[in-house]
Amino acid sequence: MTPLQSQKKLDVNGKVVEHFEQVTGRTRAGKNGKDLKCPHCETKMRIYHLSWTSLQCRYCHTDVPKKEWLVDQLDTWRTPR
Repeated sequence: MTPLQSQKKLDVNGKVVEHFEQVTGRTRAGKNGKDLKCPHCETKMRIYHLSWTSLQCRYCHTDVPKKEWLVDQLDTWRTPR
């Protein structure tokens, strides 16, 4: 199974409810943290900093490098839910 590159989830009305992209060097977690999605098992977890090079998924126990994780693009103070 290949890791995900990006993922969008649309609502019934065509509204985007989830939008995940790969972590880049410019990605920041902010003071409220960000949701990350594992590219292998697709489960979400909350992180508060990105000062690591790889992270083990809590659910599938796969060691995933930072650049392969998917970060929620809609989880910010600028886009209220």
